[in-house]
Amino acid sequence: MAKDIKSIRRRLTMRILLAEDDASQAESIKSWLEMDGYVVDWVERGDYVLPAIEQHQYDCLLLDRGLPNLLGDEVLKKIRQQKDLLPVIFITAKDSISDKVEGLDLGASDYLVKPFDLEELSARIRAQLRHKHQNSNHILEYAELVLDTQAKQLT
Repeated sequence: MAKDIKSIRRRLTMRILLAEDDASQAESIKSWLEMDGYVVDWVERGDYVLPAIEQHQYDCLLLDRGLPNLLGDEVLKKIRQQKDLLPVIFITAKDSISDKVEGLDLGASDYLVKPFDLEELSARIRAQLRHKHQNSNHILEYAELVLDTQAKQLT
């Protein structure tokens, strides 16, 4: 029990941005993740994602590929062009192998096809957060310089 409380407290500081245009799906996902201890912000249009990311520090982005006003693919391209390492999980109805490959090659951290189980979504978020925190130990930043000590790259 004490371990569960510590885990929930730790996750309360974890903030997730949900970009989903279907209100009923978004409410289900948001409610589930909030019960799981996350802080969740929801936007329903693609052109709202980048301003939200600029205003808040998110630990993970759940991104629908078929958003209005700016497709999820375009949002992800812009995020990656900014060299942002934010974990992005595509949540989408596009389920062909070529769709999955394309989404991952665009820079998605993971790809989940709708309809999906909410427990699986939580597990995939936890995996991305673990990966993010493991990798953050070897990234050093100063002003506009980023040193990746594992890849031995300075950008």
